[in-house]
Formats: sequence, structure tokens, C-alpha cells
Amino acid sequence: MEKRKKNRFNGLTEEEVKKNTLQDYLEPELDLVFLGINPSLMAAHKGRYYAGPGNHFYKLLHASELVPRFVGFEEDCNLLQYKIGLTNIVSRATRSSADLTTEEIRKGCDVVVEKMREFKPRIAVFNGKCIYQVFGEKFRKREFHFGLQSEKIGDAAVWVVPSSSARCSNFPRMEDKLHFYRAIKRHLMFLKGEIDGVDLKEFIFNCESRPRAFKSVFVVKEILGGSPRQHEAEINGSPDPGASPEPQDSPLRDNSGDDEVRENKEKGNDEELKAKLSDGESDFMSLIKRRISEKHDNPVVGEGKVSRPVKKLKYSNLKLRKS
Repeated sequence: MEKRKKNRFNGLTEEEVKKNTLQDYLEPELDLVFLGINPSLMAAHKGRYYAGPGNHFYKLLHASELVPRFVGFEEDCNLLQYKIGLTNIVSRATRSSADLTTEEIRKGCDVVVEKMREFKPRIAVFNGKCIYQVFGEKFRKREFHFGLQSEKIGDAAVWVVPSSSARCSNFPRMEDKLHFYRAIKRHLMFLKGEIDGVDLKEFIFNCESRPRAFKSVFVVKEILGGSPRQHEAEINGSPDPGASPEPQDSPLRDNSGDDEVRENKEKGNDEELKAKLSDGESDFMSLIKRRISEKHDNPVVGEGKVSRPVKKLKYSNLKLRKS
């Protein structure tokens, strides 16, 4: 572990890496300026924005057609060619943004406001909810939504998108964030007069997150095991229509067309589970209670393995785990 940590920054220690900062990529009258919170250790080490492993920022720019070709972190300065600027709220590099103080972020917001008023971009985009929430204190905002905000910085429209980091738990996949960037592209086209007939309300996203809906589903699947369809059959006393094993995907068969169907099917099943969870007295909840009881009474211990205390699942905490 020590060797891996040492080699991560080519022999430099974290304290040495933290001394590095990133320069602003700003110039007058840009289309977009993305406001990050502060450099990660990997970004500081490489001297490039959003250079951390798994960061979706550059993929999102390309997939949303905000840039005509893929631009990687190695050429982040070339984004200026496409009228996209980059800066951070706080220049200090840290292992995690949680290591920053609120006071640092407040001071950084004041500096960024001055930069936006000086360079006058069309749109300023906060890359992450937590950054904007501190900034929003200036406007005494109590409610939050992703997308276009009601206030401006100078003449620049203000947007908030989920963090492009893969560590963003509510939006972990690139696909979860892509519609925000496509909406930015559409808003930008509207501001430049390339399209008309746009209702600005379409750029306001009142969703907290996409995966939050699946948290309760995970709890149910963790307790019950198997598939939602099987448990429907158990409740209704009918045979499981999907009981027969499905054929394995052949390496010679192109299954790419099945992905969308499978995703929609799983989404539909999860929506059914959510509806059933909302009714604490439903047959579905009775099944969960029964399974919890069975887990308490008949803990399964693998053959040849030393038995361990089984963590008990409490039905009273189930609804808390949903939220």
C-alpha cells in the first residue's frame, strides 16, 4: 500500500503535491466558464483540470456536442478555442473537497464573482451542488434545483450541474449527468440566437437525483433476494413466469440492441417496488416482514466456515433506509 501511494505521484508526497495550483483559463466574452470547487491531488499533480481517474467532465463536453471533438485533460487549455473557460473557487489542492472550510469557499466565491464580471461569459456553470449552495447564501436561497438559476453574475446566466466526478454518489455515471450538459448546449444556442421558441422552464430540474429512487429498491432486494417478478408470483400464489433459466449471451451474438430493453424493464420493476413500499400494510410489505423474520430464525452459515454473528435487520428501520 505504501509503495502504491508513493508511486501515485511519481515519488512526490501529498504535501508536495498540494503546493501545486492550476492557472485560470479565462478570456473575455466566452460562451461558458465552468467553476470547479478546487483541484484534486491528481489534477494538481498533473497540472490539468479534472484529471482525476473516472472524472466525466471531458466525456460530457463531447457527448453533449459542446465541443466538436473529444478534448482530454491533457489539452484542457485548448477548450478556449471552443469558447469554454475553466477556473476554481478555491486554488488549494486537497484530497477531498470536504477538507475545505466554508470560509475558504465563501472567499473563493467573492473572487469568482469578480472574475465573471470582468470576463463577461454568457453562462457560468457551477460544477457541483455543494459549491453553489455556499454561493447561494448571498441570495438567501432556501430551495435548490439543478439547472438554470434565477440570479445572474453580472450579465452571465448561472447554471448548476452535478459534480462531474465519478465519486458523485447521486449521479455516479456519465449518462446520469448528460442531459444537464445537453440542456446547457440548448440554452447556449438560444442565447446566441441560433434557435428560438425556447421556454426557460425546461432548463430547471427539480429532481434531487436519479439514483435516489433506487435506494429503497436496494433495501428490498437485499432482504428478499431474487427478482421483483418472482416475489410478485409468491404474493399472488402463481408460478413465476420467468422461472425458466434464460439462455446465456453468446459471444457471437450482438446483444447491444437488448441493453435498452433490459434497462427499461429493470426501471419498470423498480417503479413497481417503489409504489409497493409506500404502503406499509401491503402484501408486499408483509412478505418483507416474513423474510426478515426468517433471516433471524434461520441464519445461513456456509459449510466449513466459522459461524459469525448475523446482523439483524429491523423492520422499524426499513423506511428510514428508504430515504
